[in-house]
Amino acid sequence: MRRTLSIAAAAGLLAAAIPAFAQGPYTPPPASLPVVDGIDFASGEPTGEKYRARFDECDAGNTCDGKPLRYSCRNDPNRNHALLRLKDRVVFYDAKMGLDADGSPYARNTPGQTDQAETSFRYPLPGKPSVDADKVPYVAIPGGGFAGDLGVETGDVAAVVHRDKVVYALVADIGPACKIGEGSIQLHERLGHKVCTARNVKGECTKLSDNSIERDVLYFVFPGSHKDITSGLTPANVDERIAATGQRLFDRLRNAGR
Repeated sequence: MRRTLSIAAAAGLLAAAIPAFAQGPYTPPPASLPVVDGIDFASGEPTGEKYRARFDECDAGNTCDGKPLRYSCRNDPNRNHALLRLKDRVVFYDAKMGLDADGSPYARNTPGQTDQAETSFRYPLPGKPSVDADKVPYVAIPGGGFAGDLGVETGDVAAVVHRDKVVYALVADIGPACKIGEGSIQLHERLGHKVCTARNVKGECTKLSDNSIERDVLYFVFPGSHKDITSGLTPANVDERIAATGQRLFDRLRNAGR
């Protein structure tokens, strides 16, 4: 006799079936090996296992902590296989990369879409302006305690690798608790993934192709690096500061394993 489980019961069984400590030795994708040469993944310590369990649960059953979601992981799975603490407490994870348009003119001017007019991180200027996703390469990190438990925060700097490209980015937004792997319009474009398909006379993106980089995006977040860039940060100097600090910290991470 077949039995029909309640959503809560089914979600509970699904969560129990997901191994909470499934991380094994991490091997970067072949196309990215030259870019991450020297990084000692083998000595990385697994961290944030409860968050990995959330991401796996979301991918498998479209639930988060046993509760049905209003957004979909099935259509845009996290594809997170590793969450590690590397040398100097660098937080590393791999995932897909969804699209975040928060803070951009597109988000403010396009009705009916889910992007927000403001970002979680704001410039330390009068009015606390948001970071423009169309101009600044940034990443969003999961909510639900992820930042506090892993020691990262908005304003930190990250290095994002896809295939043979590395782009330095700002941690500027916080997303849903069970979603990991999200980047701004500008981050996608710099990684060679064109998402803006139309611009107005001001150069602002007016039409987006909302498709993710499906897998093998590598994220390295440098805890505490906000201290190096946020004092006096403005839209005019943000790109230069992110790039200089990101390259310095990424080079240090690479050289530590050589």
